Amino acid sequence: MSKKSKVFVLGIAGPSGSGKSTLVNKVAAILEDSETMFYDDYQPNYDKLTEDLGELQKGNPITYPEKNRVIQPRKYIVIEEPTGRQRKGMKDKIDFLVYINIPLEVSFARVLLRSLEQSEDNGINAFYETIGPQFEPRFSEKPTKLMHIMHWQLRMYLQEHREIYLRDHIANLKDADFVIDGMKSKDDLANEIVKKLH
Repeated sequence: MSKKSKVFVLGIAGPSGSGKSTLVNKVAAILEDSETMFYDDYQPNYDKLTEDLGELQKGNPITYPEKNRVIQPRKYIVIEEPTGRQRKGMKDKIDFLVYINIPLEVSFARVLLRSLEQSEDNGINAFYETIGPQFEPRFSEKPTKLMHIMHWQLRMYLQEHREIYLRDHIANLKDADFVIDGMKSKDDLANEIVKKLH
């Protein structure tokens, strides 16, 4: 437990598509007096996440970016942190690190499926606005926004993301206090984590 306060920080790490967000919520639902924090809610100012976590550990409330809601210090803070203790400032803030060990092809397939599912709502429009047109089509039909997003994800995975995920995988396997099998159901994993924590 952190020496700074009675706040216990449980970090959940893993590659995109490994189910971190779902697991954070499920674990927090089991633990009494808990609060959640998510890496993506702080995009692109991830340093602010580190600062806010530090404030909670000192016993101070914070204003969370999502809906500007106030979060009070709790007994447990369950945080989604993809790189675990590797990101600057996080090493001394995570009391117990869980790493979701999952084959990269499975996590990437989940990312692509999520893009397809988001094509029915405004999420895909917001994503497309950030990446813009990605390629010139070689066929007669005009490419959809989803096609541009899929092209971007495939290209980025091959050029950059896979190498990053593999690097983080090695670091998290070394740093994690508990490594879990990402192919199991999230309910089973949440129960495993809480049991191990206690």
